[in-house]
Amino acid sequence: MSGSARSLSMSMFSGLRAASTNYTPAYSKNGVNVSSKLNINAFMNIASRANGGEGRNEALSLTVWGKLADICAISMSPGKEFHCTAQLHVYEGRVFMPTVAGQPGTPVLGADGQPLMTKKFSYTIQMLTFGEESNKHIANEIQANVRRPGWNIAGHPDQLHWKETLALRQKTVFDPRLPTFGYARVYMPQGAGIGAYMPNAAPVAAPVAGPAFDTTAAVAATFAQPVPAIVLPAAAPAANASGFIVAPAGV
Repeated sequence: MSGSARSLSMSMFSGLRAASTNYTPAYSKNGVNVSSKLNINAFMNIASRANGGEGRNEALSLTVWGKLADICAISMSPGKEFHCTAQLHVYEGRVFMPTVAGQPGTPVLGADGQPLMTKKFSYTIQMLTFGEESNKHIANEIQANVRRPGWNIAGHPDQLHWKETLALRQKTVFDPRLPTFGYARVYMPQGAGIGAYMPNAAPVAAPVAGPAFDTTAAVAATFAQPVPAIVLPAAAPAANASGFIVAPAGV
């Protein structure tokens, strides 16, 4: 066979919108460090004649690792626009039967009683830039008095207040007692050999592919109703003006 025996793959996405995010903090497994991870359930609108000319809606799952995962957890509000390049991964994953929107589906079993598998795709983000926030999210924060009506007017006191709010958000520290980190829902690592992250050890490379998420259900669940309020444990620190929890360093 003539020609190259190697293929080239490059994925680039522009104008994606975040539906929801799921965060797993850094940990160690069998004494080896694993970096923090953020799964982003995103949707996009592709220009076409579908939906009366408004375009075709598609959903996909992307993963980001390490420090960028922490930044995205704090910064990627529901509906926030972002653009990225990503590496494609193809893997075998379970088939799930959808149940309630936004909830994990039920694994489908084959005739032999074993989980039914299918080829799935995932994307690991390599480079990312943020775009605009959603109007719905901005309205929700104004209503909650997290940001003030003049937040985007140059020189206005409300804009200065908003800049201070953003600075506070960047100081948000992960607190394992809380169900969320920034805008992301927290999923603590489970299983044998799981331990605390070891600061002096080097993290391992990102796995080839993580668990699949029902992104279509996530999109529907996120935008069908307002973002639910977070009920904090009695011992947890209170939210500050940023709308996030800023835990003491070292917690």
